[in-house]
Amino acid sequence: MQEYITMAEALSVRAAITRRLHHLMQERMQNSTTVIEKGEQAEYPSRTVDLITEEIEKTSADYRTLDVLIAKANITHTIRWNDRDLTVLEAIELAKQTRSEIQMLNMLGAVKKMDRQVSRGGSSDGGKPLFTVALYDPEAYSRAAQKKEREAVRLSSLIEQSNHTHKLPFDASAYMG
Repeated sequence: MQEYITMAEALSVRAAITRRLHHLMQERMQNSTTVIEKGEQAEYPSRTVDLITEEIEKTSADYRTLDVLIAKANITHTIRWNDRDLTVLEAIELAKQTRSEIQMLNMLGAVKKMDRQVSRGGSSDGGKPLFTVALYDPEAYSRAAQKKEREAVRLSSLIEQSNHTHKLPFDASAYMG
């Protein structure tokens, strides 16, 4: 019988597989050598390098299989956004771009409309005060950042909802309880 997991579970399982791979690689290195005195017989660990290598190969194959399933699902499943369908992959990228834009809008929104500069002695400004003047409306950019933040939260929520709705054919019993 085919096992299924949700996309949300798949993302957690993929992270668990990554941790397992790192652990196995460390274990293989630890079990690959030992220090003995001349004439002594080496004591072999119960888990051999060959056995651990086999586990690494199987776990790596599971990772690749799951990664491909996730990628296929992200380009197959869609969410409705601004009156059009976006693939989950495109929605994820849009969410990343929106968050990046929010950071820039917040920085622009934090600028003072006019800010007096500290005078530097001996400059050619003749001692006259200098001002940095924003060539745009900082408050408008602050409001735009707040609006984009609400949009990003909504988009992320739709992506998360999709991740809990769609299922992938993957037996994750080796990685989750």
